[in-house]
Amino acid sequence: MSDRPKKRPYTKEEVLHGVALIQAHLAEDMDAIAALQGWEEDEQSARETARAMFALAHIIVYGAVIPQMWVIKKDFPYGHTGNVPELALALLFVQRIEQRVELAHVHPVVGALSAGDVMGLIVECLGTKMDEVPAFLDSVREQTLRIMA
Repeated sequence: MSDRPKKRPYTKEEVLHGVALIQAHLAEDMDAIAALQGWEEDEQSARETARAMFALAHIIVYGAVIPQMWVIKKDFPYGHTGNVPELALALLFVQRIEQRVELAHVHPVVGALSAGDVMGLIVECLGTKMDEVPAFLDSVREQTLRIMA
């Protein structure tokens, strides 16, 4: 088994796209949303939007939600993720967002639904207040630019 880190299942551009899209939704900037989701709302732009939401969800769940779980903080030996319902639920959330990428070409609204779910993840699971979300997204963008340079 290699000690080399696994390749990320997303690109820097996808993360930055996700951050910009959530920020545009927060600002209710319809022109920015349309530009980020693609003016034509075609299959390709729908997939790109869904991929961006998956990238953001992946970073938030693995980088912020899971590290705050009690089993992780206390280094509790839990065996299989099925033994920790909140961990299984977090992983299921990321899996469902990823599955939406395949659905996006059929239903372009999937990207908007995913954006709403990612917003809910930020607010509900991280305890972030709505007025703190832009600063949270700025920190995600800054860390992404620094780490994935």
